[in-house]
Amino acid sequence: MSLTGLPNILTSIQSRTSWQQRCQYLLIVEKWSEIVGESVAKQTCPIGVYQKSLQVAVSSPVWSQALTFERIRILTKVNALLGETNSLAIADIHFSTAKWATQQKTIKESKVVLEDHPSYLPAIANSSPQSPARSKTKSSKLKIESKIIKAPETATEAFQRWQSVMQQRTNQMPPCPRCDRPALTGEITRWQMCRVCAIETLFK
Repeated sequence: MSLTGLPNILTSIQSRTSWQQRCQYLLIVEKWSEIVGESVAKQTCPIGVYQKSLQVAVSSPVWSQALTFERIRILTKVNALLGETNSLAIADIHFSTAKWATQQKTIKESKVVLEDHPSYLPAIANSSPQSPARSKTKSSKLKIESKIIKAPETATEAFQRWQSVMQQRTNQMPPCPRCDRPALTGEITRWQMCRVCAIETLFK
């Protein structure tokens, strides 16, 4: 049995119509606000390309009707973006309110707030309070010093810097209620224990 090279596999995938339409759709989504304008983009959302027809979810029947009259103008901009010689040019645009609510829910659920994730690491806080004058002086000094900090020259120096940062972070972490080891705040909020204890007790 002969093996197929990776370049040949990629070429085969990229030549498929479904792949090309997917790439078209992603490009349209990326440039949608430029195509229709910021105000219209807030009330609309491209949801796919099916049989050379761009499907767009809209927030209300009023928007659907208004944009239907602007369909040709928007279609011209879309195809200009995709390229005039494109064999898979978009032939039509269909506006509908049917999937607006579902699409907005999907977008909302896909957004992850960084601070809500259990593995979120907050910025390292200063270990001791300082007077405003002293703090300002030290801040200026740090800015000056930060310009001349060099990259570590050896693996040992890199490790020592990493170890120092991790030690500062560890000192700011609250203890796990079960094992008393330093734990991330997000872990305790979500599982009432650190991730090690959670794996041992909740995820067996």
